[in-house]
Amino acid sequence: MRTVEACASLHDATVVIDDRVILRDVSLEIAPGLTVLRGPNGAGKSTLLRALAGLVPLARGRRQATGELLYIGHRPMLLHGLTARENLTFFARFRGTPADGVAGALAAWGLADRADRSVETLSAGERRRASLARLDAEATGLVLLDEPFADLDDAAVSRLGEAIARARGDGRAVIVATHARHELDQDGARRVGIAAGALTTP
Repeated sequence: MRTVEACASLHDATVVIDDRVILRDVSLEIAPGLTVLRGPNGAGKSTLLRALAGLVPLARGRRQATGELLYIGHRPMLLHGLTARENLTFFARFRGTPADGVAGALAAWGLADRADRSVETLSAGERRRASLARLDAEATGLVLLDEPFADLDDAAVSRLGEAIARARGDGRAVIVATHARHELDQDGARRVGIAAGALTTP
């Protein structure tokens, strides 16, 4: 898959939501390859990813980003009333990516026989896999995955690792935020810790 090179960074970024400081003076640069952001629930992982994606305002600091990005939150990001195939086709075309990779993306995630079922009829794990299949169907240089292990069985966790390896092979930057102990056993992965809204040594 041909991708567009992308990178994103935060510099001394602070995020305040409802008068509560969620991120404090965070500086982080995302380069091609895999970055694993690990921390407990409530540590600020999701907010950091959303800040990198430009989805939350910064009270202080700055964000820089180039190229296109794909953000997949901890809940399946699918349009109800459409099938899994229609969802991936819609998002790919919306982004300007050829939709000829949709069938392969669904097959890679074990959804070939579910591709033409409405997403409302899929199990929680199947919906999660359909959402994560966007990683294979859309050619973005930067991918942000928030708690991607949610609702995944062991086979799907392996598929996630394979999809991330494919993305890295295409020269993409992938950041995974998780509280799980899955190690994503891939050579050269960068590991970053977060606690109480500040980066730590993992």
